[in-house]
This record gives sequence, structure tokens and C-alpha cells, in this order.
Amino acid sequence: MFFAASVALAGTAVMPGQSALAADSTTYVDCSRPAAGTGTQSSPFNSVAQANGKTYGAGDTLAFASGTTCTGALAPQGSGTASQPITLTRYGSGDLPVLNGHGTADAVSLTNQDNWRISYLEITNPAGSLARRTGLRISATDGKAHTGFDIGNLVIDRVAGQTNKTGAVTEDYVQSGSVVTGASGANSTLNDVHVHHSTVSNTGGGGLKIRTGSMATKGNGVLIEHNTVKDVGGDGIIVSYANSPMIQYNSASGVGNGVYPFSGGNFAGIWVLGDHNPTIQKNAVYDTTKMSVADSQAFDCDWGNTGYCTVQYNYSRDNIGGFFLDCDGCGTTGGAKQVIRYNISENDCRMSSNSAGRSALHMYNNVLYCTDKKFDVTLPGQSVVENNIFVGTSDSQLPVTSGIQWYWNVFQGVPRPTANGIAGDPQFVAPGTGGNSITEVDGYKLKSTSPALGNGAVITDNGGRDYWANQVSATTKPNRGAYQGPGL
Repeated sequence: MFFAASVALAGTAVMPGQSALAADSTTYVDCSRPAAGTGTQSSPFNSVAQANGKTYGAGDTLAFASGTTCTGALAPQGSGTASQPITLTRYGSGDLPVLNGHGTADAVSLTNQDNWRISYLEITNPAGSLARRTGLRISATDGKAHTGFDIGNLVIDRVAGQTNKTGAVTEDYVQSGSVVTGASGANSTLNDVHVHHSTVSNTGGGGLKIRTGSMATKGNGVLIEHNTVKDVGGDGIIVSYANSPMIQYNSASGVGNGVYPFSGGNFAGIWVLGDHNPTIQKNAVYDTTKMSVADSQAFDCDWGNTGYCTVQYNYSRDNIGGFFLDCDGCGTTGGAKQVIRYNISENDCRMSSNSAGRSALHMYNNVLYCTDKKFDVTLPGQSVVENNIFVGTSDSQLPVTSGIQWYWNVFQGVPRPTANGIAGDPQFVAPGTGGNSITEVDGYKLKSTSPALGNGAVITDNGGRDYWANQVSATTKPNRGAYQGPGL
């Protein structure tokens, strides 16, 4: 939603450093103006410093002129309310206004504030050297719960954040990226965080790094959706220390690359850490060509997650680190049950686990297609793998241990790990033809002559629908693989 057009055009004249005198006022900033104004549309502020000098209140708008560039660290003060948030956006038509941090720690920041809506801005923060640096940072540090952050329709490009996740600069890497939120100190949380419809690229440290609490006290209401992450020098999207966060309809490509490429340690495409019941669904991660020390997977249920870690309805392609990482053994144990279902993986070829027997995996009705190299698959010690379709090479070897159970899968080219399952061609419509989005994978539907139709195992709590939103019965035998419609 574009808010600038709906607010009153006449703002109350407020001098720098003076608190807002009236609610629902608009403060205008045009950094192309030669002289400092009073913040009205006819006499706008002309600098970030002026914008920082005012405290904004419920229903207020801080609007930057389209087609202009402001330089400096924007840190506007004040909090809105749930019904009247403060809006930070643009006014006028044309190119998005550019907020250029020019190498500052954070181009835009909010600290211990509530109810802000930020939209329709371009944010950049380039520098000649790397450091702890962000495009937008939102922080809670005072031991209180802060709420109400709607971040949407932003363009963030060229943030010179730290790209090395090793040694003395590890924390600088963790705190670098395009959008970084954080909660530090006992009981500090961020809640109702919605990051959506934004495009981020060339940002050192990664893309969207949303931390909303701690292991002891988690944030609530986290929704990350419809974002495009491309060529960032680190993790694509990570959500940590949240209750039931949802990550959906995002795309991440070229992760680890860009103007500030990843330079040390590990990263992944989309992952969760320290969450309770996180869900990663309907995302596309592709073309990860930079191999980190051990990771570089499309999706990761990392350490400290509790309840269920659900990865469903996603598409991944050509990620050098593979499709999925189970890493509950990489830090504080959470013991979440990992549910991996109705995903399509093309030429990823790898799954890895570092659970040390501390997490359980239920992986069903996925497609893993890998004909350009052999599968490299390690699973948690307690795994149930059923109704999947594996297409690969004869030199592949799937794991066989007493704790891994294989039921009702299809294996083409790949030696079966057990006698249970179909060895043969699943007869996809057009395998190997996946594109760059979750809607470009119809080649993995099944032909009417497929041996995988209607003979899989019935799964309890199966999610109710397949990758293409076809209904999945709770009582009738399903197809094997991610497609549950009729044969074509």
C-alpha cells in the first residue's frame, strides 16, 4: 500500500528538535532543496539531520521526495500505536527516494520504538571497506516488548556489510545485511514484524536477518513474504528466536555472491534458528554457486528449534550445497521434529545432517531430481522417508542405517536402499525443466502411465494438499512424489 497519497498534504510547521504538536501530520523532506525548511510540503526539511531532530507521534508521516537522494544515518524518533502507526515513505511521483548511509553503521534505524510502517524507499549504504553495517536495523534493547513493524516495497542495494563469518568479525557478520532486526538484553522482544514485497541485492552479510527475541523469550507475529533476495554476500533469509514464524513466497538466488561476496564460514539460503514451530513454505532458492565450508543449502532447520520445523511446497534448483540441512547438533539442542514434504529439488543433489541423533526427520512426498552428479545424502539417525521420488545416477548411495526407514518411494537410476519401493521411471511430464519460480515446475507432474499413481502410504496429518494445491486425502492412498492430481 502506498500511504503518502492518502495523508494530509499540509503538515504542521515544526522546527528541528521540537516534538510533534499535532497527530496525523506529515513532515516532508527534500534533500535537493538548498535551504532548510520547516517540514511542510512548501518548505520541506532538506537533510537527514533535520528529519532526525523531530519526534513523531501516532498517525504521523515522514515523507521523502521522490527522485531525490539524502545522505546520512536516518534515525527518526517516536512511536505510533497499533491503530495509528508512524509512516516512513515517499511523496510525489518518479523514482524512489534514495537514503544513502554513505558507510554509516545503519542507513536507517529504529531503537526501542513501536508501530512503524516503512515503504517505498531505496536504501543503500556503500563503503570502501567492510564492517558491521546494514540498510535498515530495528532493535529492542531495553528489556521490553516492542511491536508493530510493517516493512514493505523497499529496494535495498549495495550495503558494505561484513562477509566473513569467522574469527573476531563473526558478530559483525551476524549483524550485517540489508534488513537486520535484533533483540538484546533479558526479555527484549520484537513482535508483529512483517517484511514483504521488497527487493534486496548486493548486501554484505546477507539479505533479511530477522531476530526477534532469545531462546528464553521469543517474539511473536513474524511474517516474511513476497521478497526477492539476489546476490547477497551471506544468508538469504534467516528468522531466529520467534514463535511460529512464517517464511513464504520469497525467492533467493545467487546467495553468497554479489558486489560484496561471502568470504568465510557458512551460510544458507533460507533457514531458521531457535524458533518454535517455524514454517518455510512456497519459496524458491536457486543458483547458489558459492560453496561455504559445509553448508550452502537451500533450506536449513538449524539448532535450537522446538516443536516442528516444517519445510513444505518449496522449489530449489542448482544449489551447490544441496536441498536441505538438518543442523540441530550445531548448537543448543532444540529437538524439533523436522517435517519435509511436497518440495521439488532439481540438481541440488545433497542433503546433510549434523543432528547427532537429537532430531527426528519425517520426509515424504518430495521430488529429488539429480542427473548431473551423484546424490550426497546424510539423514538424522531417526528418519522416516516415504512416498518420495528420487531420480539420479547409478553411482549414488542413499544411507542405510537401523534408524532410517524407507517406505513406498520411487527410485530411478539410484540404487534402492531397501527392497521396499519402486525401481523404475516415475514418468514425469518433463523432468529437468524447472525455471526460476515456484510456478515453473509443471514438468514434475505425473503422466497417466506413471507407476507412482495412487499407491503411496497414507500419511497422518499430511497437510491436506500437494505442491500444486491439489487435495490430499486422509484415507485414500496418495501418489508418490509432490503431485497428487490425476495422471496427465
